[in-house]
Amino acid sequence: SPRLGLDAAPRISGKQMSGSSHGSHHHGTHAEAVIACASYALVSTCLSLCNKLVFSGADFNYPLAILAFQSFCAVVFLKGGDILGISARISLQKNLFVRMLPVTLLFCLMLWTSGKALRHCSMPLFTVFKNLAVVGTTSWEYFRFGTSVSMGILASLGLMVAGSVIAGYGDLTATTEGVLWMLANVAITVAYLAVLRDVMPSDVSPSSKTLHNNILTFIIFSLVAAVSGELEPFYSRLPKQSTIFKFGVLMTGVLGTAINMTTFWCMHVASGATYAFVGATNKIPVALLGHWLFHSVITPSGWTGVALGLSAGLVYAMTKERERQEHARQHSEEHVSLLKGASRDDDDLEDEDGPRERSRWQVSDVVPLSDRSSSEFEEPGADVEVQMTETR
Repeated sequence: SPRLGLDAAPRISGKQMSGSSHGSHHHGTHAEAVIACASYALVSTCLSLCNKLVFSGADFNYPLAILAFQSFCAVVFLKGGDILGISARISLQKNLFVRMLPVTLLFCLMLWTSGKALRHCSMPLFTVFKNLAVVGTTSWEYFRFGTSVSMGILASLGLMVAGSVIAGYGDLTATTEGVLWMLANVAITVAYLAVLRDVMPSDVSPSSKTLHNNILTFIIFSLVAAVSGELEPFYSRLPKQSTIFKFGVLMTGVLGTAINMTTFWCMHVASGATYAFVGATNKIPVALLGHWLFHSVITPSGWTGVALGLSAGLVYAMTKERERQEHARQHSEEHVSLLKGASRDDDDLEDEDGPRERSRWQVSDVVPLSDRSSSEFEEPGADVEVQMTETR
């Protein structure tokens, strides 16, 4: 439902204020919300671990070919669902490919540098360093758009930076090359999100953007992989790898599509704040399982940094939720004040001209902000992962 400004506000009589209000955003049952969030958390964790497996292969270093395969799987699943009638029909549009090309190029660089960082960094360090993208995005929006930053957000951003630095020093498996790839990935992620806000079309469905993005991504990675000589050895050496490794490669393609489905499902039946909180807490099992499965060597001080970084994510999510609630409360009070003013105006007109025809607007048509999904009040860049997933 549209946000009603003062100029567009309908005239509502006080006699119509007895109706109840209903939010326009669909919220599922509690059980469905729990299942959706659990599904998203499971898929996200499995995808992170499978990516670490396939990008860290000792004798299988073909990141461009792997990324091309993942994009190909996404296109097959999305277009297959379209052809079989499982999902809404998606038509390919030449102008949309052109509009999305700049942001897709940055998206490809973000994925490629992420794969290189995964190869040279432990999972705990990689997970904590990803928080720096939130720091960078928040800083960009502060200087570019003047977005306000509260003390709670500043504290969480400070914890993120401190946690990343301490974890980097305490991770004995970290290399200079790995940290440089990680920093490059953070910088490109911030650039990607900055361009995403200005370039990504808002009049196109998420499924259409996802399909067009993955087709472009597949073409770009396939061409670069062919030129760099990765395609031929990828297909010739993959069958010789272990069963677990081949399964991991296949699952990255499947889970890359599943993360979109579970993200949109979670956002549909739960609030944006819930999604952000699940994403923040989900980094904890990813870091611990990654450490156990891939045998990283981290000192006690390094674990202190990891704990700081992970807790910073929780502080950030909780602070954002508190700010959303305050924002919603303030807007609800503004709407109540607006409705009372409109009611007084109608009563004055009725006193002058007699009973007026009942307005076609009902109070139930004016959705109070407190009933809407908190994701509608998401400040740009407040949840990096939501925006990145939208095109993946």
